[in-house]
Amino acid sequence: MSDEKPILPRIDMPPSSASLDRERIAQMSVAPEPPTSRPSLAPRLPGVAVHAAESTRGSVDVLTGTAQAVARLEFAEVLRQLFSIGVQSLGFISLVLGFVGAILVYQAGLQSLRIVPDTSNVGATYLELLVKDLAASITGLMLATRVGAGIAAEIGSMKVTDQLDALRLCNTDPVDYLVAPRVVASVISTPLLTLFGGAVAVLTGATTGYWAFGINPKIFLDPRHIDLVDIVVGFTKSACFGLAIPLVSAHAGLYTQGGSEGVGNATTKAVVGSSLAVIIMGFFIGAVGQVVFG
Repeated sequence: MSDEKPILPRIDMPPSSASLDRERIAQMSVAPEPPTSRPSLAPRLPGVAVHAAESTRGSVDVLTGTAQAVARLEFAEVLRQLFSIGVQSLGFISLVLGFVGAILVYQAGLQSLRIVPDTSNVGATYLELLVKDLAASITGLMLATRVGAGIAAEIGSMKVTDQLDALRLCNTDPVDYLVAPRVVASVISTPLLTLFGGAVAVLTGATTGYWAFGINPKIFLDPRHIDLVDIVVGFTKSACFGLAIPLVSAHAGLYTQGGSEGVGNATTKAVVGSSLAVIIMGFFIGAVGQVVFG
């Protein structure tokens, strides 16, 4: 018989707990890498500018299609959108403007008492601010959240479910059928909502001034600072807001991509874009009115 020993396979034994602990300590002793510098926003700026330019161009295209579709509007659809945008927003706008007016008058009265013990000019200044800017801006921002989100969600859902393509197959332009009635209804409804909400703000402001500071309503409702220019500027703002909100929201809905996530992104873009449009347009319209009319 041979004296050679059989060769047994090598079995690697798992490392002991002591060796594992030594390896962990060695890894912890290694100095961490220095943090990388935060990426600069400069490379992103061209992309943001391109996106803003594309959004503006898309909104202008929607506006052009809407202007061409005004002559083909169905009166019944416009009435339905007037009810959806105007009547159903009436309570919301009135509630917000009512509380905003009460808060502003109360804070203005407190600040006036700290400077001079006289609150007779609170009402006149408040009415001028309300007519020139506040009523239109607050109404526009609230409509951007309610109406803008609804338009983007509805049109975006139709886009991702191929309903817009079905309309085109039926020889119906989605802008004519979906966008134009909402734009016309919004342009009509927004100044009316601004007027009604402003009246509610005047009422709550006068009530707050009377109960908090004892201001006579006749003194509070003093229109000496209001002139025709303020009325024109306020009306122009509300009409432009009523035009911009459905256009920006419809553009976000028409260019929706993806499923439910895309609809959510389109809704967010509509609210943010409409709110920015209201703020930026309000600034420029007020500045132009001040320069032109002095």
